Amino acid sequence: MKRIRQKNLRCRAAAMVLLAFTLFLAGCGKETSGSEETLAESTAESMEQTASTEQTVTAEPTVSADTEESDTPDPSEDTPGRFQYNEKLFALGLPVVTEEQAKADGKTVLTLQASLVNPWLKDSIAGFNRQSADYFVRLEETYEDGVKDRVAAEIVAGRGPDILTGSVLEISESVLKKEVLVDLAPGLDAMGITDEEYFPGVRALPMGDKVYGIRTYLTPHGYWIRESVLGGRELPDIATLVEKLYTYPDQEAVWRTNARSVRILEYLLCGSEDLWGMIDWEKGTCDFSGELFAKMLEIAKRYADPERRTEETEDKWMVSFYSPVSNTPRRQLEKEGKVIINYPFDNGYYPAYESISEVLMMNANSEHQEGVWAFFEYVLGEEGQCYAAGNSYLAVNREMSKSCMEYYLRGLEEGWFKTTAEFTPETIEELYAFTEQARPLPLRTKEVLEIIYEESETFWAGDKPLEEVCDVIQKRVQIYISENM
Repeated sequence: MKRIRQKNLRCRAAAMVLLAFTLFLAGCGKETSGSEETLAESTAESMEQTASTEQTVTAEPTVSADTEESDTPDPSEDTPGRFQYNEKLFALGLPVVTEEQAKADGKTVLTLQASLVNPWLKDSIAGFNRQSADYFVRLEETYEDGVKDRVAAEIVAGRGPDILTGSVLEISESVLKKEVLVDLAPGLDAMGITDEEYFPGVRALPMGDKVYGIRTYLTPHGYWIRESVLGGRELPDIATLVEKLYTYPDQEAVWRTNARSVRILEYLLCGSEDLWGMIDWEKGTCDFSGELFAKMLEIAKRYADPERRTEETEDKWMVSFYSPVSNTPRRQLEKEGKVIINYPFDNGYYPAYESISEVLMMNANSEHQEGVWAFFEYVLGEEGQCYAAGNSYLAVNREMSKSCMEYYLRGLEEGWFKTTAEFTPETIEELYAFTEQARPLPLRTKEVLEIIYEESETFWAGDKPLEEVCDVIQKRVQIYISENM
């Protein structure tokens, strides 16, 4: 048993750095783009980043006497009033409640539908089912083609699962306006989910004062850009950034290896609520005839590298992923002539939450909303947050994140956790600040962006000239705005 538990802890320790900090680096998920090809590319980028870091992390855990005393958590060891990371929750041998047992006990069965299910969700469901006297959550893993269309149709028709994730439902502002999801803001306030105790990113899918989803862990993404591109270290406005990219003299430069044109254009557009003034939401008009948009399309075409021709020549990359805790910390990047730029939003540059694949939502059709709230309270509570942190992410609860980071810092001191990443109290504090600054990408423009990406492909492929593509985008977006005002 000791060898099994040591192996389990070793894997978890390695996973902590491999996933937690490489996922901060990689633009994974990308459901917000509405492009399945973009999702596939982004997932590949995440795997590529993880693979490149894999050999830099080793963990040789020494199981303490305290850890070996029991395979199950001891609530009496918890510090009152504080969320504590508890490795014992991941011990082998914890009981698993089956649906048959739950029904025999008279529990109400809730359904949770998701695809690409992460271990934290399975752990959390199992943990909730162990401790709930009234409810049982059944996980329905769905992977077939067209699942998002099917789930959307079910929900609009008054059916669907009680709980769902962004991996099985395409989210846009127009979907939220249909009120098929429950506004969670009042309930989160009632539960005491405050910004003092939780990172703001816990509230997902905001629209006005309403919130339609929750995150249990956080993976904001950032970027660095070469100082030679900007001509200095000052972050420019969007027009200046586009001009700098457009006039960059290195004809062999690429965005980064494996980057496709749609990813580059997405970066330039996705943070703006009105696409840098190209849409006037109040008047219901749009204008894609200007130089700014045309140069964006040209930039996206010029710097793409889908064939990975620069895979071995990183000096040709103009940008790449950034996290405060990585093999190349901020101070080293700055010595190399790189600037932390993150994402351009209307009021500045910030890290971004790109993926909504594991955001949890409540179906407004659910007949068991009290049970859903019980599950949400669990995943945002101490035990659920321990699972979120322990499965290689930064938990949304501040104290749980701090406790988990202290656990691994202690592992560095004691020698059972080793990494070449810049994993120090200082970089961890920077990671907290990075997470504090992160914000979701706007939902209002999502369907407009899908139109833009679709039509832009014809220009990048050489099928249509730039002017014709811009004209088609102008007409299609105007029709969309007129029909949805």
